[in-house]
Amino acid sequence: MFRRIKRLLYISKINFIIYLVGIVLFILSFSLLSLSLIKLTGIETILRIVVILLMIVYGMFYAYKAYLYMLNRNRIKFVFLSLFHFLIIVIILIFFYFINTVYGELGNLGGKGKVKYTGYLISLKETDSIKKAGITSNKDSIEGYSVAQEIIKKNKLDYELVDYSSYEDMLYALYNKEIDGAFVESNYLTYFSSNDNENMFSDLQDKTKVVYEESILKENKDLNLTSNKTLKEPFTILLLGVDSTEDTMEAASSFNGDTLMMVTFNPHTLNATVFSIPRDLYVPIACKKGNKAKINSSSAGGVSCVINTIKDLTGIDIDYYAKINFKGVVDLVEALGGIDVEVTYKFCEQDSNRDFSNMICLDKGMKHLNGEETLAYARHRHSLPGGDLQRIQNQQLIVEAMARKLISLNTLTDFKDILSSVSKNVETNLSREQILSSYNILKDVVINLMQKNRSVTAQKGYLEVYDLKVLTPSGLYSAALGYYEDSLNEIIKMMKINLELEDAEMIKDFSFDANTLYETKVYGKGIKGQIRDEVVPDFTSQSVTMAENWGIEKNITIIKEYVTEDNALYNPEVNVGLIASQSVKAGASTNNVKEITIYINSVLE
Repeated sequence: MFRRIKRLLYISKINFIIYLVGIVLFILSFSLLSLSLIKLTGIETILRIVVILLMIVYGMFYAYKAYLYMLNRNRIKFVFLSLFHFLIIVIILIFFYFINTVYGELGNLGGKGKVKYTGYLISLKETDSIKKAGITSNKDSIEGYSVAQEIIKKNKLDYELVDYSSYEDMLYALYNKEIDGAFVESNYLTYFSSNDNENMFSDLQDKTKVVYEESILKENKDLNLTSNKTLKEPFTILLLGVDSTEDTMEAASSFNGDTLMMVTFNPHTLNATVFSIPRDLYVPIACKKGNKAKINSSSAGGVSCVINTIKDLTGIDIDYYAKINFKGVVDLVEALGGIDVEVTYKFCEQDSNRDFSNMICLDKGMKHLNGEETLAYARHRHSLPGGDLQRIQNQQLIVEAMARKLISLNTLTDFKDILSSVSKNVETNLSREQILSSYNILKDVVINLMQKNRSVTAQKGYLEVYDLKVLTPSGLYSAALGYYEDSLNEIIKMMKINLELEDAEMIKDFSFDANTLYETKVYGKGIKGQIRDEVVPDFTSQSVTMAENWGIEKNITIIKEYVTEDNALYNPEVNVGLIASQSVKAGASTNNVKEITIYINSVLE
């Protein structure tokens, strides 16, 4: 004992300093990493404890071995051990940096405390001065009403204000110069330029100019959308695509809900269901007192309105939501190194900045898509034979391709890069702890994939719809979609079974033909049956009595007007005394229809 103490006096001072520095740095790095590991409450506790214990054991090993090498003046072994020790410290600090960065990025995914609401006052380009302006009658609209009031106050405007219940009617009045200006929401170009109101507003950007623009910061009204459900039990998540050119979620409070994808996942069976909801589906909107409109209009009321509208439609609670800016899709795909997708149709589409001078064009076939190409494929619908319904299928292919790429990630650095690239463009009500708990699900997925005795399965829903013309108070027709209730019910049943809310029915009959190609069942597809929405029938060639009886049944006034051969409304293909035409188009929803004029073929007296 005394010999060892005496030998300490002959230890190299440089070695001793290196030894002390190594001890101090290890204690500091160990403490930092341990605190980071403790914060990862979603990761299995035993694994974190084992890592901390291993670091303690290693620290004690180094302290003892390095001390003996110094004491015995074994310089070579001391140097090699010290180099190894400092390498370990560097590795510990790298892990600390990685964990802390990821932990911070996960926090950024939560709802932003304040969001920016932007509104505009627009006019026709040839308008020199504004005396009368249209404004929404919905005082709960922050961008349409509150921001409009701020514009009026800030610029001391003394306009005559005209209330409108819909922006379609307001823009129609602007086009017809019944008003000089219109207060609109930030997404007005995205929504109305692509609207199908008989192409009425397809030239909106070219025909109008922004007179005033104003933005205000307000508390995020979606922060109260929380769920206590863990990811260890079956859950539902709503994916919302935000069509915005800004590279941030702060400005995406009022958004165009073009992409609405309802997903359920059962961690017990590793089965998912996917139901893409058509943007033009005509349903009661929760935040508009149940009045019917196209479902993408619910996004103007924020995520809570979208969630409640879909809950009313399906009867299924939505536990979580993830709102992603389309700019985030570009960043995510780039971080993934591109994705492999089957492009089903040749097309050209504007880029993420909606720049028509920089078109993205793709040919049909299997393609490796970059970020801009993926976004173009996800957004394009105008030249597709199936329109928005075909776009929905393309979006599902993109989500599947992204999921395959995410599962195949090889390094923690890849995960960190992906998380960093999308955190500013994604908002969710999943807490940081809930996201971390998904580790256990991913672990089960990987284990099952490696064992090849189980796999992640996915079931798709396809809602059968029909064209529906919606009549606005101004007399405009807006193209919408009605749905077949039996088709929706089968999709709902599929989701409820996956959520373990209903028991699956056992298949008792099964037939197999080796010559027939097996196709995975798509729930709801091909099921039509009874039309869900009431529509105006085609009265052409029908009797007046038939139309009058229908009007009495539907509480709609039928106005009779007789037309002769010298009238443009006369129909030479219809017998005299029968209905030649009608004021409200056949196939239009009876919603908002109070009266219909029928024009009856008559003879000149």
